[in-house]
Amino acid sequence: MANSKLDPTVPPGLHLVSAFLAMEPTDCLISMARACGGLVTERVQRFIWDYCISEAVGKGNAPYLKNFIKKLIFEIESSHSTVLEELYEQYGYYMTSLKDDISAKVNTRVCKCISFLFPHGCSGSPSCPVSRKLMVSLYCSLNMLEGDTGCAVWPSSLYLSEFVLSFPHIFSGKTCFEVGCGVGLVGICLSHVKASKVILSDGDLSTLANMKLNLELNQLRADTGKPERSVQDLNMVTYSKQAKAEMDNKSQVNCIHLPWESATKNELQEFMPEIVLGADIIYDPACLPYLVQALALLLNTKKECSDSQTVKYSCQGSFIHCNCINVEANDIDDGEASIACDLDGSKADQIGCQIDIGGVDGLQNGSANNGVKQGPVAYIASVIRNIETFSYFVQLAEQANLAIADITETQRPLELLPYMQSYDRSTQRTLFKNLSEMGGQTQGEVEVIHSWSAPRSLSTSIMYSFAQRDDMEVLDEPLYATFLKVTGAERPYRDEVLSKMESDPNKVVNEVIFGPGEKKYRFCKHIAKQRLPGLPNDLMKKGKHFILIRNPLDILPSFRKVVPPSFLELGLAELVSIYSDLSQMGKPPAVVDAADLQQDPEGTLRGLCKDLEIPFDDAMLRWEAGPKPIDGVWAPWWYKSVHQSTGFNQARKYPQPFPFSLYDLLEKSIPLYNMLRRHVRQMTGLLKSPLPPPDIPIPANEKLLAWVGDEILPRESAKVSVFDSVVQGGDSVWEGLRVYNRKIFKLDEHLDRLFDSAKALAFKNVPTREEVKKAIFITLIRNGMFDNAHIRLSLTRGKKVTSGMSPAFNLYGCTLIVLPEWKPPVYDNSHGITLVTATTRRNSPNNLDSKIHHNNLLNNILAKIEGNNADAGDAIMLDKDGYVSETNATNIFLVKKGRVLTPHADYCLPGITRATVMDLVVKEGFVLEERRISLSEFHTADEVWTTGTMGELTPVVKIDGREIGDGQVGPVTQRLQNAYKGLTEESGVPIPSYQQEEFE
Repeated sequence: MANSKLDPTVPPGLHLVSAFLAMEPTDCLISMARACGGLVTERVQRFIWDYCISEAVGKGNAPYLKNFIKKLIFEIESSHSTVLEELYEQYGYYMTSLKDDISAKVNTRVCKCISFLFPHGCSGSPSCPVSRKLMVSLYCSLNMLEGDTGCAVWPSSLYLSEFVLSFPHIFSGKTCFEVGCGVGLVGICLSHVKASKVILSDGDLSTLANMKLNLELNQLRADTGKPERSVQDLNMVTYSKQAKAEMDNKSQVNCIHLPWESATKNELQEFMPEIVLGADIIYDPACLPYLVQALALLLNTKKECSDSQTVKYSCQGSFIHCNCINVEANDIDDGEASIACDLDGSKADQIGCQIDIGGVDGLQNGSANNGVKQGPVAYIASVIRNIETFSYFVQLAEQANLAIADITETQRPLELLPYMQSYDRSTQRTLFKNLSEMGGQTQGEVEVIHSWSAPRSLSTSIMYSFAQRDDMEVLDEPLYATFLKVTGAERPYRDEVLSKMESDPNKVVNEVIFGPGEKKYRFCKHIAKQRLPGLPNDLMKKGKHFILIRNPLDILPSFRKVVPPSFLELGLAELVSIYSDLSQMGKPPAVVDAADLQQDPEGTLRGLCKDLEIPFDDAMLRWEAGPKPIDGVWAPWWYKSVHQSTGFNQARKYPQPFPFSLYDLLEKSIPLYNMLRRHVRQMTGLLKSPLPPPDIPIPANEKLLAWVGDEILPRESAKVSVFDSVVQGGDSVWEGLRVYNRKIFKLDEHLDRLFDSAKALAFKNVPTREEVKKAIFITLIRNGMFDNAHIRLSLTRGKKVTSGMSPAFNLYGCTLIVLPEWKPPVYDNSHGITLVTATTRRNSPNNLDSKIHHNNLLNNILAKIEGNNADAGDAIMLDKDGYVSETNATNIFLVKKGRVLTPHADYCLPGITRATVMDLVVKEGFVLEERRISLSEFHTADEVWTTGTMGELTPVVKIDGREIGDGQVGPVTQRLQNAYKGLTEESGVPIPSYQQEEFE
């Protein structure tokens, strides 16, 4: 080791650096320095200087550095080794700049860095970083016996933090409440293991202020959660409800000022934590009654004491009376075994305590569960400094129905602080606590959760999800038999359902749905159409309800495989009615979109559990494949695909084409879906045209689906907001795309120009190229348009927060529009068209550059009006100097004596089709010339044609009444038309399909 190079990323160098950053006692650092080489050699000194002292100089903690360097120099000189000059110089600086009489008084708060070092083999743990080192910076007291002890890193906080990081599954996704949080180290670790909510409380305001600094130092937002309280308002409860409501809407760590002696029952029970934690809180006998009272109330989430059974505490700590506490509680993790406490020892012992609902007998048998449902639990790490104090705590806990188990030996945390010689883990004990529910679990009233949906809406998947919870029993469509009996609806399994299920509506509601049960919750999956008139009112009045919706585009294709789809079978109207009825009762239900479940199962389920006021359970995300005992008898007909699943599967990237035989039903259903969808997230009003639908040039386009924003809508529903910039000022860019034989011609070139135009107009929050492509593909697939189709692709600047011209109002991001149509070339490419010259001049780059393919087409429209009035196909537009620029819609070419000419793109759009034809001209062996061309040159040309995506290559046989050539389509034009057709047949970007995806 003497000659090996010290590495700060592995022991012993890692331990030495970590101990220095944690500001371990200097004697410990010297001992670790010796461990690096036997003596503090020059190599070790250089390591200490490079990785410890030089990194810390100028960053505070000067008294600590001075003391460490002083002892380091003494150690080196005592071994007759050479001291680095840098150490002498730095110590000399501190001797002259720091006076001994104030060195102990300055910086009573210092910044330590605690490094949790995960051993090899922990890389799979959710709490283990890739580097296997988690660093937490803390402002705290340099010495816990000097200054504010609430700002000291107590050994119990270190132990409890190790426990949290060692068993992340216990705390992940749980609401955690720490009593007496000190510097906030445990809370930071809880946040690291992804506790769903972390609430840190302390009775000292200065400790809270310091803790908030530590949270911010570790990139965690701290929220005070409650206003400060005075003696006069200690009995007020309204602020705690407000604080809880605020916390429910935030993901940051919440800091609560909570003196035990003044904490009220109502405010404590508002928090409803799943896990309570405390580090070294069993120390002062006078405070223990208040501590036990706080723990009992935090762990009691169900019942309250009556006026005649109030909790009374002696200020001397002699008695605690609590005879009525009883709770229905949730399960804890199966691996949390525990054993009875040994209270006979008299030495200082560190206890970590788990408060369990299993009852004392169960704990003595080594089980925290014992077959009894578990409620909120507490983990407490503490040092037993005085056995009498601890015995008194146990006495108070037993009187409050709190069962205690020592789980130190059965659940030892990983040793994550191996470098901390000042931290004696052997003195630490872990206690597990819980409210003890007397007696065994009996059947009683359950809390019912009603799920309402249309068929084929992932309703069975969400039923399976809730069935994974240990606190949940599940009923699969308990109203189905009643529905079949009353309506007479035919089903392949009708007789079996009626023979095996209760069909009397009163019995179903009162005895099946709301009958007694063995678990806390009962999940009832309902199909909306099964809510028939005459059902007992309790069905809607009792329990908690939510509505599950799904886009009819996704429901209808699979729904028709079992039952012929109809508006009544779909049941969306009844879903709207259910939402309305519940809202009128003052209990509007949560609305969940199946698409959100597929895209973000965990986030959506967490939000739903929050709305239902139940804790989220990670088990809800997965289940075993295959049939389930909870399945209804209709499962073989409906559940084939869900039986193959083990969780919420992602939606297909590209869907199957929609069966247009169901288009009328889709049109009726989409508005109802959108009506409910508005309650999933805020939706905006859409433009509603007052005009009656005109005759459609191509009747097939009467039924089409268009992409608007982030969704596909039927033609008459495909509208943008009245606040969209394309409505407000034509503020949009666009492209025309053509589809030939399952390929999109020149797609990438068109997208290049689209994004260039958006950039030129300074659009912000533009969708990515892949997002635009995906929207195009999905829209074409949904419509089954794979040939002879045209797409009008638009990208607007997006919606505005208020009407006006300024782009500063555009805060929603861009709006993407994909409008596909069945559309052959719009001009007569066989016989040619006529043109007239417009008086309207083409925009100059001095005013608006035509190279920006924008939607503000008034300049072109005015010219087109002139063409329409002249009964011409289009109108030629001249530039400001009188030269030909282009037509109102296309680029233009002429042929003269075998040479092909086209105007410069100074005043016209450099079209994609124009560039393609220019390449073909050269490939076909013609001379191409690009220059200014006068109108008379077009009048006297041998041939003229126009180019554009919409019309391809269109012959022009007459301009301003003058025949072009012999008035027929010329040979050069025909040759280039054939070449262009060949190019479209062999090139383009293929449209992916759902069949292809299955094999990828």
